[in-house]
Amino acid sequence: MPKLDGLSIHIALLLLITLLARPAAAQQASTAAETQPNTDYQLTLSTERSREGYFVVAIDQAPQTKMVLQQSASADFSAIAAEFDWFGDFTEITLTGFSDGEYYFRLKPVAGVSSNVVQLRVEHYSQWQAYSLFFIGLFLFSVLVITLITLHLRTRRQEVA
Repeated sequence: MPKLDGLSIHIALLLLITLLARPAAAQQASTAAETQPNTDYQLTLSTERSREGYFVVAIDQAPQTKMVLQQSASADFSAIAAEFDWFGDFTEITLTGFSDGEYYFRLKPVAGVSSNVVQLRVEHYSQWQAYSLFFIGLFLFSVLVITLITLHLRTRRQEVA
């Protein structure tokens, strides 16, 4: 039984350390947020046009306050379609699952001025391209499997003979 107690203590300590660990940049950012609450952020996208429906949104510096990334269908943000909480002290966030269309993003701190507005156009590949790539891959995979099985059977026959 003592081994189980030691194991559970180790797991509890590991969990506690994992939950409470914050990088030094996060601690510096929280103290800097008290002195500079209205920092301007420059928002950038990894691409202006996405063919797969995912992309990376980046800011020029680590966030110093709680941030929300807002998404809208119009540049004036008259209607906000979605909001994404900016997680931790990361300077990049990956968004995925977007269908065809135009999207506008801005970063809105809880208190302060919004960032610049960036535009993204999502245009997925056409279905014929997707299906043709799938069937080319299926054909090549089939050729590989048939070649491996044929060579394996040939080797076994030579070993028996």
